[in-house]
Amino acid sequence: MLRLFPFSRLIMVASLLMAQGAFAEAQQLSSPISPRVMSIDWTQTETLLALGLTPVASAQQADYNAWVRSPRLPDTTVDVGLRTQPNLERLSELDLDTIFISPRFQSLEPQLSRVARVESVPLYTDGDISWSALKTFTRTLARLTEREGAAERVIHDAEQTFATLKQKLPQGTPPLIMIQFMDSQHVRVFGNNSLYSIAINQLGLENAWKETTNSWGFGLIGIDRLQGLSGQLVVVEPLPAGVSEHLEKDAYWQYLVKQTGHPALRVQAVWSFGAIPSSVRFATLMTDTLTREVTQ
Repeated sequence: MLRLFPFSRLIMVASLLMAQGAFAEAQQLSSPISPRVMSIDWTQTETLLALGLTPVASAQQADYNAWVRSPRLPDTTVDVGLRTQPNLERLSELDLDTIFISPRFQSLEPQLSRVARVESVPLYTDGDISWSALKTFTRTLARLTEREGAAERVIHDAEQTFATLKQKLPQGTPPLIMIQFMDSQHVRVFGNNSLYSIAINQLGLENAWKETTNSWGFGLIGIDRLQGLSGQLVVVEPLPAGVSEHLEKDAYWQYLVKQTGHPALRVQAVWSFGAIPSSVRFATLMTDTLTREVTQ
């Protein structure tokens, strides 16, 4: 037998259905939709990943994962080729909202702007690199991708990590002489405006190299310039082919190490032009290396 609903009940049911539909629509409208972004510069790539936004595309992905290492790019991110010559045809197929570049790649803007909006976010430009600059860079990317809350979490977590690592460091750690070999006779030496120096400063450690460096935070010098420096030598990997074997036999290098008063330490490669993620990674590796040296 067909049961008839009172007219008032039909109105109530219809109202409930309309309300549920409106609520679902409001939820859909208010749910954050991740912007589709691409980053040319690896410093931006690592920061976007730290903010919880995986780029739709990146450049030289294998090299990024080899040098930056963490946070890693997933296989779902499209590799569009060289940072200096990205595949524009492939980019045009990805329906991008924004392409992030740094001033280093500013010459690409006319081409990239035909694909999507281009935002240039600088960091290593005038040589004024500091923890404050890294925070500003992170907050700028977060604002452009509507991830402001994530930026504050990234900054807070990094500062908490630094504080924890600082407690683990051995007492009386000398100033650090941080170098990376270019060949057996020449090194990059990292100064106070380098990412590495920012990281160790957050741990309460001092950089032994006080001379002027370039806007990227390093100077290219002969190893003879290390003579007379007092501190802990830290060799950042990788070393060019054959250099490690050469140093084991080179009397002058052995003399340079001896006159510092400490054995030379090695630390894994960290992207020296990075932002907060790389600074935390370097601080972690440096703490592990210094702690291990004391306990051996």
